[in-house]
Amino acid sequence: MAQILVRVDEDLAKEVRRIVKEKYGGRRGALSFVVEEALREVVSPPAEISASSLLEVIDYVSRASKEGQPKDQILTNVFLMLDREFEQSIIAGVEDVDKGRIREVPKGHDAVEFLRELAKQA
Repeated sequence: MAQILVRVDEDLAKEVRRIVKEKYGGRRGALSFVVEEALREVVSPPAEISASSLLEVIDYVSRASKEGQPKDQILTNVFLMLDREFEQSIIAGVEDVDKGRIREVPKGHDAVEFLRELAKQA
């Protein structure tokens, strides 16, 4: 495990110690946990939702509620709408289809067996 020496002014150190105490209490290594968590957020910040995406979600939830869709279906669809990685995988999948880089289960074959055969080839 790597170690990084960081120097901060006394006011910031007091604030960090307060956060550590609130979040982790007196656990050993708690300061390291808080600092590591903060560094991870800087390196890989949480995804931001654009205003247009948020409005799209609000419109969908409103429409789906009026249509009487089940709550779990609505929540699943909202999650999918907001999941950038899933969105990117759909875009990549569409590009794969357009470029002929997709394989389909042959008619009359079991899908699970087909996937097992593909896995053996990889």
